[in-house]
Amino acid sequence: MGDNSVRHSRPHGCLRHQQTCSPHKLTSPRRTIMIAMDGSGHSFYAFDWYMNQMHTPDTDVIVAHSSCQHSKPLSHVQSLMPAVTPDSSAMTRIVQREEEEVNVIVAQIKGKLTQAGVRGKLLRLTGEPGPAIVQAALEHKVQCIVTGSRGLGTVRRTLVGSVSDYILHHSHCPVLVCRHKDT
Repeated sequence: MGDNSVRHSRPHGCLRHQQTCSPHKLTSPRRTIMIAMDGSGHSFYAFDWYMNQMHTPDTDVIVAHSSCQHSKPLSHVQSLMPAVTPDSSAMTRIVQREEEEVNVIVAQIKGKLTQAGVRGKLLRLTGEPGPAIVQAALEHKVQCIVTGSRGLGTVRRTLVGSVSDYILHHSHCPVLVCRHKDT
């Protein structure tokens, strides 16, 4: 086969795909993958799955950290005490505690990148997680978004929404949803 063609064998009944490669196309351009993480076990599973199954040295990795708590600070407190105006010191402690939790998650994500030997970029997103991830993926021109799935039931997903569903339906690029084996 001196014509630089690549032939892929297919099972009986399938079409044979033939592609001709020219020498200048032998090097593939770098691609960028975004891994959406919220700090949950499901998002760490998606990270590990991607690193073990798909990652290649020519891939740039962007980890987009989005936290529901961080996107709507104090909303959970306000819903519990709608008629009460909390004092500022209590609110400050709540915000500080949430920031500390986010910092722990960010440190864990950085540790995972280091452990995997990947020089990745970490983005801390604010706002609603779904739209923030989709927008960041568009701005960074990623070729694929990898996200975990919590395995919410139909009723709960309808009531509270699903970040992975939002990303899947609104992203400009392919989305890989990693379902944990226990969901």
